Amino acid sequence: MNMMAKLDWGRYVPNRIQRFAIGQSNKHPKSLFGSLCRKIVLSGLSSPLDVKFWGSKFRLYPKDNLCEKRALFSRINFDAQERQILLEMLHKDFRFIDVGANVGLYSLFVAGNAGRQARVLAIEPQPVIKQRLKFNLAVNPDCNITHVDCAVADKKGVAQMSISTSNRGASGFSLRSGDQPDETFEVQTRSLTEILSSHDMTGADAMKIDIEGAEDQVLPVFFETTSKDDLPKLLILERNQDWSVDCVELAKFCGYKQILQAHMNVVLELG
Repeated sequence: MNMMAKLDWGRYVPNRIQRFAIGQSNKHPKSLFGSLCRKIVLSGLSSPLDVKFWGSKFRLYPKDNLCEKRALFSRINFDAQERQILLEMLHKDFRFIDVGANVGLYSLFVAGNAGRQARVLAIEPQPVIKQRLKFNLAVNPDCNITHVDCAVADKKGVAQMSISTSNRGASGFSLRSGDQPDETFEVQTRSLTEILSSHDMTGADAMKIDIEGAEDQVLPVFFETTSKDDLPKLLILERNQDWSVDCVELAKFCGYKQILQAHMNVVLELG
């Protein structure tokens, strides 16, 4: 896999027009011109695109995953405040947990900037997305990232996950849109406590968790079964108004303080 990935990356490098349009979209992501540039690239696009940014190589499929589309066309705004906070706290032995890693954007950003000694755990179970993740990890061999192929839940078991083929990053135990899934698959589940313990990642420097609204199934048990010393020092959490338990307030009760409310994410620091 590693050798094939190394040989294959670069096969889908954007052509001159695509490079220009991608560059202009990243310079003017919120303008009508930027929108036109995105349409130019996406119109008739039938292949992925091989690009390099944040010091890492990526193969992106922008037509069926909003996360990859954002990374290709407006990466300067891609969780910019969250990434800046991470940058300021990186050190050579940094440990980072990426729950719902998608195609590895956060994982590679952290590993690429922290260096070879840093360790990253990328948890992602979706069949198509995890293959994209594994490819992106393979073409960046200097990054010390371990892929964990399971879904995070409240306990070990088996569950059914739902997939939206128009936005694969929005897939989860149920679709937040309320729509019927385009596809379903059976997945092994493990508790977050067990995963971190088995990979020596308790008390990690930071954790990002974005599992499409299922955080309220995972974090209450995690906080209940984890001592304060073993909690991640920083928590990046996508807020969801439909949680049965307010995970942000729960984190605060467990000793975190909120240091940022971004567009979608809340960043909390352990006191």
